[in-house]
Order: sequence, then C-alpha cells, then structure tokens
Amino acid sequence: MDAPDPRVPLTGDLALSVQLDRVAAEARGNHRLLFLEHLPDDTFALWARAKAIAEPDDVAYIHLLPSGRGVVSGVITGLEVDGDGLDDDLNTVLFGRALVLVAGLDNARKHLGGRPFDWLDWAATALPLMVASTVDATPFVRRLGRHPVAVDQILNGRFSGTAAQLADRAIKSSRENP
Repeated sequence: MDAPDPRVPLTGDLALSVQLDRVAAEARGNHRLLFLEHLPDDTFALWARAKAIAEPDDVAYIHLLPSGRGVVSGVITGLEVDGDGLDDDLNTVLFGRALVLVAGLDNARKHLGGRPFDWLDWAATALPLMVASTVDATPFVRRLGRHPVAVDQILNGRFSGTAAQLADRAIKSSRENP
C-alpha cells in the first residue's frame, strides 16, 4: 500500500482544513497578526505546506525549528528552504506574499529566546501573517499588543473565554505594563 501524500490532509483533518481555509481567506490582504490557538501542529504544518506549494506566488510557509540543521524551514516561492535565521534575505523573500503561514513558534522561542519576538514585531507591520500557536497565544499577543492582533481559537473549546476575549485581555495588559 502506498504511503499517503504528506501534502494532502487526511479525511479526518478535512474539518480543520475547512476552518483553516476560512481563516486564511479572512486574513488575506490584511496586515495583521493572526494566532490560531491550540492547533495540532502537524495538521497545520501539512495544510500550510500544501497551501504554499499550491499557491507559490501568494503564500509562503515557514516552520521555526527548536533545533536541527537550520532554524527556519518551509516552502517559499514554491521552493523548499532550510536556513539559519530570520534575516533580511528571508524578510525580502517573504515581503510581497499575500499570506505568510508560520508554525513552530512556541517551540522555537524556547530555543531562540527573544529572536522570534523581534521577527514577529517586524512581520506584524510588514506582512499579512498567520501564526499557528500550539499552546496559549497570550505570551505572543501580550508582547505584540501594539500591533493589530487577531486570535482565532480552533477546535478546542474547553479553555475559558473566547479568542477575542483573550486578545482583548492581552492587548490591555501590554498597554498597561509595557
């Protein structure tokens, strides 16, 4: 039996893919930071990679790695990339995409310290950005509260409050405690 194509979501992931497609459509064309909370990282990565391969002129996908050969991997302008950092070359390539999909942020920040926040600060003003956070997005929203921030909680309704309430609390907190 042939192994399934890793770029194609499995049938069980179709409901998530539909939700992600909706959120991506809403994010497109808007310069805002969008966090998707409590999302299965592998599912998001498969969906984002497939989207970047299918729409290479409009969509880029990057995965921030906590360790390994490079710090950044993904699909940008249809090409597989693997690199050492969030540098000007990467920013130049990402600029002009209609949507930049980012995964692995919560794990990468453990390895990279504040660098992902510095990059997100730049990206929040320069890119229409969609970020999947597999844990609570509050630390990211709080640090970047001065930017237009949207939070969309997908699949996991057992956490208290709505995504909009989380964003509102985090933005208020960042303004009160810079």
